[in-house]
Amino acid sequence: MAVLTTIDEGDTFQKLLVWAIALSGIAAFIHVGVIQVHMEEWWGYGAFFMVAAVAQIFYGILLFFRPWEPRLDVEPPPPEEINRNERIFYWVGIIGNGLIITLWLVTRTVGIPFFGPEAGEVERFDVVSVISKSTELTLILLLVRMMLRNFRRMRGQIQPEVSEQL
Repeated sequence: MAVLTTIDEGDTFQKLLVWAIALSGIAAFIHVGVIQVHMEEWWGYGAFFMVAAVAQIFYGILLFFRPWEPRLDVEPPPPEEINRNERIFYWVGIIGNGLIITLWLVTRTVGIPFFGPEAGEVERFDVVSVISKSTELTLILLLVRMMLRNFRRMRGQIQPEVSEQL
């Protein structure tokens, strides 16, 4: 008897997508939580965390709604255009979160660059910031995984598998 077994790539993708949305929200939530503390140090530090939080919230919302996907009421764009827009969006998340992690590493090793009253001072590692950066790094890894899936789909390498069992 032949049994159809599929590797449900759509289901795996949906799980990755839910995790990516959640991680972007968690990172934003953490940044919202430290705005006031940093605002008391200098308005520029608080503004940075506010912008980071808004960007991560907005990114999660866009991941949820996926505006590059074709709508049913209009003529869909060619698949390669959808894939290109999706890849660009993943790159934005990878680069944006990567820059936040890089700045965090600089502030913990070399010191706060350029601006504010604490410029040049080295910040301490704390649990909240390590959790925040771990969340962002995990988000980056998920976005890379999703982008690779997009590339495989574009090249026609994602197909269900059929196995025979007797």
